[in-house]
Amino acid sequence: MRFPLEIVLCLSLTAAVLLPTSRAHAVPGDEQAYSGSLFSPPTPLPKAGAFYVEPYLYVGSPIGQFGSQGDYHPLPGVQRSVSSLVILKYGITNRISVYITPQVQYSWHRSATPSGLKFTDLPFVLQGVALDRQSRLWPGSWQHSTLTVDLGMNFPTGSYDRLSRPQDGSGSGVYSFRYGLIDQTGFKFGHTRPFRVRLWATGIQPVTSASLNGQSVYGTGTGFSGRAHAEAFGNFGGSVEFSLNDHFVFAMDMIRDWSSGSHVQGHQILQTAPAAQNLSFNTPAEDDWFAAPAIEYNWNASTSILGGVGLTLSGRDTTRQVIGTLAFEHTF
Repeated sequence: MRFPLEIVLCLSLTAAVLLPTSRAHAVPGDEQAYSGSLFSPPTPLPKAGAFYVEPYLYVGSPIGQFGSQGDYHPLPGVQRSVSSLVILKYGITNRISVYITPQVQYSWHRSATPSGLKFTDLPFVLQGVALDRQSRLWPGSWQHSTLTVDLGMNFPTGSYDRLSRPQDGSGSGVYSFRYGLIDQTGFKFGHTRPFRVRLWATGIQPVTSASLNGQSVYGTGTGFSGRAHAEAFGNFGGSVEFSLNDHFVFAMDMIRDWSSGSHVQGHQILQTAPAAQNLSFNTPAEDDWFAAPAIEYNWNASTSILGGVGLTLSGRDTTRQVIGTLAFEHTF
C-alpha cells in the first residue's frame, strides 16, 4: 500500500480548514489514563507549554529470514542489538506539538567484535489535531475521536557506509520527508471499562540520494563507489488499549511495514580485474506484519510505564525479529 504525497497534502490542507476553535469537552471515559501502545505513533499534547519525555529500551534479535515468496528460514547465531530511543515532545498550543526521537543502538555477535554505540537517523515531526469531536452513541455510551496530521523530516545522522560489517549500519544517508495521519477514538459503553483505538498511516519519502563508499546498508561491498537512490517506505496499523482497572491497561499493536527498495549504481574495484567494473542493481521491496502485546501501568494521566514483546509474524525479503521493549513516560 502506498500513500501519494499529493493525497496526504490535500488531506492536510482540508483538515486545517476544518479545525474547530477549541478542544471538545471531556466525556465519560476520558478520565481513564493511557500511555499509548508500544509502537503506535504519538499524538499531540493537550496543553500549551507541556513537555513530554518517554525513553524506550529495546532488546532485539533477528531469528529468521523471509524469502521473496514469504518462505521462512531460521538464522541461528545472528547478531543481537540493544537500542534506546527517547521521545521529546513540546506542546506549542493545545492542538499543535513538535517532537524529536533521538536513538542510539549497540549490536554484537558472539563470534565478532561489537559494533559500538551508534546514532540512528533523527526524525523531527510537527503534528496538529485537525479534528476533535465527541458523540453520544446511546444513553450512557460515548465516543471521543481526534484526527492528527503529522509532517516532518528525517535527518541522516546514522552510519550507512564505510562499515566494517553491513549489519553495523544504523542510518540511510538521505534526507526524507515524512507525513502521516493518526485517528484516535476512546469508547465508553455503559458500565463497562473504557477502551481506546488508534489507527494510523505513515509514509517517508527520501528527497536526496546517498553517496556510497565501501560496505553499506544498501548491500555494497569493499571497493565500491557510487550512489544509492532510496524509494518510499512507511507503515500503517492499529492498536487497541483495553482498560483492566484505573491503572492497568492491556495494549496490542498490529502493524504492516513496507519498503519500495532502492536503486544502487557505481563502480566496483575487484582484485581480479584491471579496472573498476560498472555495477547497477535494485534492492528488493520489503513488507511484513508485526504484532506487539504489552501491559501499561498508569500512576496517573502524567506518568506511566509499559512493557511488552514484539514479533514479526510474516513477510517478504525481510528478517523475523523478536523485540523486547520497556518504556517510561512523564509529562511535565
